Amino acid sequence: MAKPSPLQLRNIVMAVLMAAAGIWNGWRGGPVWLTAIFGVGCVLAVGSAFLNGREAGR
Repeated sequence: MAKPSPLQLRNIVMAVLMAAAGIWNGWRGGPVWLTAIFGVGCVLAVGSAFLNGREAGR
């Protein structure tokens, strides 16, 4: 398995942090729209990490 690039690591860390923030916000009864924003950000960060890995693999 190839070593992830610094950009991929940053995106993975951001995805984990956004997932944790979304879970925390939902658990404490925060606004649903804020949880949705965290969810969208998590999906975008994971997608970016995946796509950056494909470019490095060429």
